[in-house]
Amino acid sequence: MQIKRAIEVWEKGMNGALTGQLPVAETISSVWLLQLFAAEQQRPDPDMVLSYFLTPDKLLALQPYVAQQFDAGQYDYILTAYGVPSERAQAGMSASADEEPYD
Repeated sequence: MQIKRAIEVWEKGMNGALTGQLPVAETISSVWLLQLFAAEQQRPDPDMVLSYFLTPDKLLALQPYVAQQFDAGQYDYILTAYGVPSERAQAGMSASADEEPYD
């Protein structure tokens, strides 16, 4: 399973609707993210698979990894992660029954 990261874009406020997602560059490091969000974690999240609300300082730190500019005055942002099957798992769909195709 490959971990992909995205930033959810929400209208401001508690009733704000999800307006879209911004892809995060794959070059971002889980170790760097763990350091950035360590103070917000009740339990360690070493793979950074939980979602995190992005404050202005976090937005500034993450901007180099996102092509679009953030507009914190108009939107709220949440860093999220999701899994996609790895190439090995996808190739395993056509593998023999004796092989373990999934990560």
